[in-house]
Amino acid sequence: MKKLLLLLLCLFSLNIITYASFPITENSSSDISNAISFQMAEEEDPDSETEETLNQIITVAILGFGAYFLIRALWRGWRDDIRWVKILTYILLAFASLLLLFSLVALIFLPEGIGFSGG
Repeated sequence: MKKLLLLLLCLFSLNIITYASFPITENSSSDISNAISFQMAEEEDPDSETEETLNQIITVAILGFGAYFLIRALWRGWRDDIRWVKILTYILLAFASLLLLFSLVALIFLPEGIGFSGG
């Protein structure tokens, strides 16, 4: 256990002890962004659209498959009267209720959406 803790500590503290090996000045980023155009071409490949749709279908199928087994396990735990399953179920239902409540409040009071400019 101590070795695992030490390994995790070393991995997470790696960002703290590393540094950039090149000088960073205030004007260098603005000069580069003014010189280079970051706009992408407007061409769309029809094959990429079908691949994206297929990836979305596969993702939904995998998530649905996992949700089925998760719900089945929770139902069996609930039926067998396991205490931590009931507590977890109440916590999940409370979280889902709060999420639904905040979503409805956002839809009612923020019709434009958050982060979008009206224009």
